[in-house]
Amino acid sequence: MKSTSVSSNTRLFPGLVLAGVLACLVSPLPTLSQGATATLEFFVQATPSGGRPEKVMQHPFYLLRQSLAEIERLARGQTSAPDRDAFINDLSLSDELKEWIKRTSVVDLRGDHFRQALTTDYIMAVEELRAAYLATNMSMIGLGFPRPKVKLSDRTKNPERWERRQTKYWEKVRSYLELHPESLQHLDEQLLDLNPGQEWAKLEWQHERAVRRETERLIYSRFLVGRTETSLQGFARFNAVPPGRYWLTNLWKEARAGDVRLRWELPVELRPGQTLTLELNNANARYQP
Repeated sequence: MKSTSVSSNTRLFPGLVLAGVLACLVSPLPTLSQGATATLEFFVQATPSGGRPEKVMQHPFYLLRQSLAEIERLARGQTSAPDRDAFINDLSLSDELKEWIKRTSVVDLRGDHFRQALTTDYIMAVEELRAAYLATNMSMIGLGFPRPKVKLSDRTKNPERWERRQTKYWEKVRSYLELHPESLQHLDEQLLDLNPGQEWAKLEWQHERAVRRETERLIYSRFLVGRTETSLQGFARFNAVPPGRYWLTNLWKEARAGDVRLRWELPVELRPGQTLTLELNNANARYQP
């Protein structure tokens, strides 16, 4: 049987074949593998209102595997929020006022938002609101606000007359309120000692701090690809980044220029061997107060 040239060469030069195999094993990787990573470079500037663009210098930027909004969502799901209904139930308020707070979600009993949530029916029905409204308008008695005509002695001596006169008086107060909605303007000042808004705001603030800490933990433990800082020319770069989809962000560290505060969270798609160049400015900023 006739031998092939390969088997013939193998018999004649076994060392040459072995050397060829070893050469294949130790030879450099193909050029495509060497260029499999990508580069992201960017220039950052901010423009104040009515001003000229300014370079954003020595400002930190982060490359994440997920959007900051999504990471915050995950962190919020892993952080227990304060129970508002349980908080309201523990307040030293009437059941009617507690029910109103739950129904309207108005925990802070002050300001325009609080007053706009009030209705005449609730002011007349809720003990604390009714007393606060009366105290607010005592200075207007004799100037249009109804004068009470009940006698304290009737409360025990003649309860029926007391109840009848009280009912008539509050009907007059209701009519005054409906004709003069501006008479609510300072009602919240009479509720300062009862207002649970500051205590609830503190609980919410503590919760938001916990969410921020959890978000930062997730960023550094799972989602951070790299961190860099802009130069004095406002330029920065991420080198040797594996191809994929990322988010370029300065997190919560706002870039400031005059009255402008800027945050970025830009999705970027990097392909093998690519150098992607971006400009970050007011137009693509995520937050501009």
